[in-house]
Amino acid sequence: MVQTDLTLNNEQGLHARPADLFVRTANKFKSEIKVSNLSTGSNDVNAKSILRILSLGVYSGHTIRVCAEGEDEAQAIEELKALVDQNFA
Repeated sequence: MVQTDLTLNNEQGLHARPADLFVRTANKFKSEIKVSNLSTGSNDVNAKSILRILSLGVYSGHTIRVCAEGEDEAQAIEELKALVDQNFA
């Protein structure tokens, strides 16, 4: 299992377009990927589900934890981290 904590600095947090990009990126991988909102203390949710991601209520400045487990876990974390670091651009 590989995990990383990421702080969102884009204006919208994980809403609409950024959430869609996050989920589409997660779905490229075979690994199981979970996300939690550390800023609100949420439970882990499936990163491949747009409804679950939106339910986290992640706003700008919030920190999320992304965990991946499976054959391509390192690459999954790397790409999701890059997406957040680039403010979903």
